[in-house]
Amino acid sequence: MNFDLVLAGVGGQGVLTIAWVLDHAAHGAGLRLKQSEVHGMAQRGGAVSAFVRLSDAPVASDLIVAGSASLIVAVEPLEALRYTGLLRLDGTVVCDVTPMVNIDNYPDHAALYDVLFSVPNLVAVDATRLAQVAGTVKAQNTVVLGAAAPLLPLPIDTIEAQLVALFEPKGDRIVQANLRAFRKGCAASGFVQALRAAGVPSARVARVSSRLGFAPHPVAADLVAAWADRLLGPHGEATAVQVFAAPRLVPLDAVHAVTA
Repeated sequence: MNFDLVLAGVGGQGVLTIAWVLDHAAHGAGLRLKQSEVHGMAQRGGAVSAFVRLSDAPVASDLIVAGSASLIVAVEPLEALRYTGLLRLDGTVVCDVTPMVNIDNYPDHAALYDVLFSVPNLVAVDATRLAQVAGTVKAQNTVVLGAAAPLLPLPIDTIEAQLVALFEPKGDRIVQANLRAFRKGCAASGFVQALRAAGVPSARVARVSSRLGFAPHPVAADLVAAWADRLLGPHGEATAVQVFAAPRLVPLDAVHAVTA
C-alpha cells in the first residue's frame, strides 16, 4: 500500500499541525512514512505545504511526483489549486472554501470558485464557520482534517487519539472543541460521498457542502436522500447556487425550505 498526500495552506492556518497528527497516527497504525515541508518563508500568510507519503513498506523519498498524489488537503482554496498537478486522475481534493487574501493579485473569488468546483473529486467545506460553531475558529484545520479522514488509510479513532494527545495540555474545552470540529468534517465528507454516489453532479455537491452546518455526527440517511432528490430535480442547479450564496451556514434540515 502506498498513499501520497499533499497538505497546503498559508502560514498560521495549522497545516503543519495536520501533518503532526497524521504522522503520529500513521506511526500508531504501524505504517511507514516520510514527510517534507515548506514553511512559507517563515512568515505568517506565506504559503505552507507538506508532502506526506504513507506505506506499509519502507519509503525511499519524501518527494511526490506529478500525477501520483491520492489526496490534496488544503486549508485555503487557492492553495488547493496550486497543487492539482500532483493529483492522480482518481485523486481527491479536500479544502476549506474560505479565501485568505495574502497576495495583491489574488484571483476574483467567483472565478476561483468556478475553477475549484470543476475539480471532479472534491470535498469542499466552510471549515472556518464550522470551527467557530464547534467552539474555536482556530480549529479550522481540524475540520479540514476531519473531512479528509474518511479518505485516508488510517483508522478514525487513531486520528482522534492523536488530536486528544496534541490538545490535552490546553485543557478539556479545547480538546472537545477540536473533536467536534473533526467530527463535523467527517460528517461533511460522508455527506459529499453519499450525494455523489446518488448521481448528483460534483459541482452542485461542492456548492451545497460548502455552506451546510454539519453536526459532529453522520448526516441522517433521510436528510441525505432529501438533498439528493432536491439537487437532482429540475431546479437542482438553481438550488445549489442559492445555497452557496447564503451569507451564513444553512441548517441541514432546511432542504425543503430552500426556494429556487
